Amino acid sequence: MKNPFFYIVLILFSLAACNSAPDTKKLNSEAKQLTESVFVIFGPNQLPNPANRGFMNNPGFIITSDGVVVIDPGSSTTIGEMVASQIRKKTDKPVVAIIDTHVHGDHWLGNTGILNIFPGAQVYGHQDMINKAKAGAGEDWIKLMNGLTNGAIAGTKPHVPTKALKDGDVLKFGNTRIRIHHTGQAHTHGDLMVEVINEKVFFLGDIVLHNRIGRMVDGNFKGNIAAIDRALKSAATVYVPGHGQSGDKTIPLAYRTYLETVYKTVSSLYDNGMTDFEMKPAVDSKMGPFKNWHSYTEQLGNHISLCYLQVEQDAF
Repeated sequence: MKNPFFYIVLILFSLAACNSAPDTKKLNSEAKQLTESVFVIFGPNQLPNPANRGFMNNPGFIITSDGVVVIDPGSSTTIGEMVASQIRKKTDKPVVAIIDTHVHGDHWLGNTGILNIFPGAQVYGHQDMINKAKAGAGEDWIKLMNGLTNGAIAGTKPHVPTKALKDGDVLKFGNTRIRIHHTGQAHTHGDLMVEVINEKVFFLGDIVLHNRIGRMVDGNFKGNIAAIDRALKSAATVYVPGHGQSGDKTIPLAYRTYLETVYKTVSSLYDNGMTDFEMKPAVDSKMGPFKNWHSYTEQLGNHISLCYLQVEQDAF
């Protein structure tokens, strides 16, 4: 039986996609170099639509002496192949590993595109993500993305990670060390944050978005804040969100402020006996600059309702 939230997501994405400006005229975006060895291909800050063909996340890659490690190769075989072509422009080393940060298909359905070109790569994810992907999450996301892009990802098949990662794991590729962080339910139950220790770069997955309001149907507000706090304790100087531009600690701090403002405001209104459907004007009045973030209008009411349920649960 499908998760009922899948259908909620489909409705929300469909409504928002109608307002997405199709300013991406071609898929082949250039990789931006963040440090000596770390590159990111920044996707458009949009929801999936026919113009962007489902490309909306921030695929990253790390060039090591043993080969290339890819983070979140995107939402389709075509996008994964685009990522592989960008890697080829920077190095002749093969891709040896793919790390998928969470189960949402806009981040990992591109595994097949990478593996078409680099079939020897090992694919990693959290065990919860692996379990959900095996249970049909990939097929659900393909249906969702095809519906929003007029079939742009047709032919994509899910390639589920085969190697599970947990909090505290350290992967070594030559002299490059990659630390894995998992703090419990945050954006999903199976989020991974990826710290490239030598380069002081921290890949946040969708635990943080920049200038964009993320979905929380699978998440937990307090858990997401706790995950951001973990990231902020690292020695990283560059933070890469799942969507939006990278930067210093102000990137995760801004998203933390948004989540905390929603949670504290909803909690206060709950204590005053207000129901969730009455709260939107009061919460909206606290949002300040966040009102200009992408998907704010579409997501705020949903966030209030989800947060209300979590506040109610925390009260018992």
